[in-house]
Amino acid sequence: MVLAVASGFSSYGMEGPGDQDVRWVYSQKDYHWYFYETEETPHTGWLQHHGEWYWFDDAGRMAEGGFRDAGGGRYYFFINGHMAWNQFVGMKYYGQDGQNDPAHDVRLFGRETATSEQKDLFSDYLYQVPRSWIARFMEEEWQMMFYTSKKYFSAPDTDRGIYYVNHSVDTHYRKLKFTHVDAVLQGFGEYVWYSAGLSRKNHVLMEQLWKDEPGLAGILEIPDYYASDAKFYFGKLFAAWLDGEKREKIWMAAPETGRILDEILHMHDEPELREWHRQRLEAEMEAARLRREQRTAEEGYGPGVPRETAGSEEETADMP
Repeated sequence: MVLAVASGFSSYGMEGPGDQDVRWVYSQKDYHWYFYETEETPHTGWLQHHGEWYWFDDAGRMAEGGFRDAGGGRYYFFINGHMAWNQFVGMKYYGQDGQNDPAHDVRLFGRETATSEQKDLFSDYLYQVPRSWIARFMEEEWQMMFYTSKKYFSAPDTDRGIYYVNHSVDTHYRKLKFTHVDAVLQGFGEYVWYSAGLSRKNHVLMEQLWKDEPGLAGILEIPDYYASDAKFYFGKLFAAWLDGEKREKIWMAAPETGRILDEILHMHDEPELREWHRQRLEAEMEAARLRREQRTAEEGYGPGVPRETAGSEEETADMP
C-alpha cells in the first residue's frame, strides 16, 4: 500500500483529517484515509480525536462525504471524516447523538424554498463555528429563521452608500433571522456577543476589543452608521475571523484581538479540547509575529516602527 502522511489544514477548513498527526495516512492506492494505532495496525470502528468523531470500517477505511451506516446507526460525515453532531447539514440540525433534531432545523419563511446552493453555503458557514457554541445556541432555545422572500431587514444611508443589513438578532424572542446566508456568521457573532455577556457595561474583553477598533474598522468595512455599535462590530469581527479571508489581516493589525476572539470562541469547549486550541493559537500567534517582523524589515515600517513620510535632515536642508 502506498501511503502519504496527512498534511496540515486550517481548523476552519475541510481539506483532510488529522491536523498533522502522523498516525493519519492517506492511501494513494485506494484513495481512503486510515488512522494507524501502530505502524501496521489501522484503527477500526469509532474514534474520537481532538473533539471530532470518526468511523472506520473493518478494513480501516474512514467514512467520509455523506451519509454512512456506522456502528449500528446512520450518520452524516463531512469530507474530512468529521461526523456531524451539534452541527447543521444543509439547514437540518444534527444533535449530540448525530441524529437529526427537526425542532432545531432552520425555519423557512416566504414563498420561495431554499436552494441547494443556499443550503450548502449555510452548512459551510456554520461548520466553522465551534460545536460548543452551536450546542449552547440550542440549549438557550434560540431558533434560526430564513426569510427566503425578504430582501433585507434595514437599509440605512451611510458613508458607503445604502447599506443593506441581511440579518436580525432578536434577543427577546431568541430568534436569529437572515435573508441571505452570507449574513449568518455575522448574525451568529452578535448572538455570541449577547450570550457571552459582552453586552454588559465595562466588560473587560469588550473594552480591549474596542481599543483595537480604529485599526480594524477599515479591514472590516464598517460604515459610519455603525461606528459606535458594539454588537455590529463584534459580529463583523466574528465573521471575518471565522470566514478566513480577513483573519490574517486581523492577526497582523491586532494580535490581542485575535487572542480574545479565540478565547471567546472556545470558552465552552471541554477543558482538554480548549487546551489543545490554546496551544494551536500560540503557534499561530508566533507565526504571525514572525510575519510582522519580516514585513517590517522589508518595508521599513510596521507595528511600533512608523512609516517615514519625509526625507532625512540632509535631504530636507537641500530642498528649496
